[in-house]
Amino acid sequence: MNKLLRSQLFLMALTIFIDITGFGLILPQLPFWAERLGANPVGVGLILTVYALAQFLFTSVLGSLSDRYGRRPIIIGSLLIEALSFAFSALAGSLLLLLIARFIGGIGASNMGSAQAVVADTTPAEHRARGMGVIGAAIGLGFVVGPALGGVLAALSFTIPFWVAMGVAILNALLVFLFLPETRLRDTSQATTYEGVTLLAVGWRQLLKRPAVARLIGINLLFTIAFTSMEAIYPLFTQRTFGWTAVQNGYMFTYIGILIVIMQGGLIGRLVRRWGERCLLLAGLFMLALGLALLAWGSQLVLMLIALALLSLGEGAVTPVVSTLLSFASPQEEQGETLGLAQGIGGLGRVIGPVIAGALFATASSMGTFLVAAGLIGLALIIALPEQTKPQKTAPLPAARE
Repeated sequence: MNKLLRSQLFLMALTIFIDITGFGLILPQLPFWAERLGANPVGVGLILTVYALAQFLFTSVLGSLSDRYGRRPIIIGSLLIEALSFAFSALAGSLLLLLIARFIGGIGASNMGSAQAVVADTTPAEHRARGMGVIGAAIGLGFVVGPALGGVLAALSFTIPFWVAMGVAILNALLVFLFLPETRLRDTSQATTYEGVTLLAVGWRQLLKRPAVARLIGINLLFTIAFTSMEAIYPLFTQRTFGWTAVQNGYMFTYIGILIVIMQGGLIGRLVRRWGERCLLLAGLFMLALGLALLAWGSQLVLMLIALALLSLGEGAVTPVVSTLLSFASPQEEQGETLGLAQGIGGLGRVIGPVIAGALFATASSMGTFLVAAGLIGLALIIALPEQTKPQKTAPLPAARE
């Protein structure tokens, strides 16, 4: 990978790091903020659901629009929408207003398909997993810095993290405007010409005709439902089990982020070269299933830390490998749409997961929630077991690979 491609990858990773840091600022205290506004566990799940619903509706749309109009304007616009949502969240005086604010935030957060498309644009096929791993490491670093800082700020005021996150999003948009070059050559003859929800529906019908894409997206959907189920009730679980507040939960999210960085920033490239994408996908899913099963009995701190380590390393392996295999399975002119579609259907998982988790937590227990999530990962593992057709590498990209 030459110096220019490395610099573009670094800039995109920096953008994602800042973006996730802003989101991480509000993560530890968001369930407690919702409870202050009158939400029960189901309502807390609903806060996460409306955010994910917006991502589900808009991620594939933004990915396709980035194929048509370029990555840069889509990323800048989405960051500014995120800034607006953080301001609305801070000013929300009722649960309904917070729900509206989080829906707007989900629209802004629908930029990950475009961001991954930048990586696909700027990395040769043989370095694609490494590039996706760098992006994953940036996400992990964001979860290291954001929740830790957010937990500290929440001890001062529950609204301060939202205002700081707004400033971070505006700064991020400015950095993209000034420094991130456009990586997608505008060739509208090859780009999708549909708009809005029509574009989303047509994109699904076209892309799901590819068996490899359909299987990977199915795995991603089950993984996302399971992981977001755990995320949705984790702060409530630790509050009831250990008496923790947003501060301690911030430290735990930081612990998770550090382990994700270790996997995606340092290990993923070596593991893919040694074992290949399929073996790493299977190993990651196995770690996730085991971690969720252990978390069901995580009333002791040491056992919970082991479970979180397995979950973090498993997530750190599965996410970039699925993105890499999806990019291999699609022609270059459709990569933004494919990755956006995967993020959008992942968004469907983020819609379903918190609702299931909130209902199970309210009517049964955290143990039931974690065991159901482990079962979903087991199903994803079964889908991944059959031998995959070796992914075909896309043709060299114009300009960006010269």
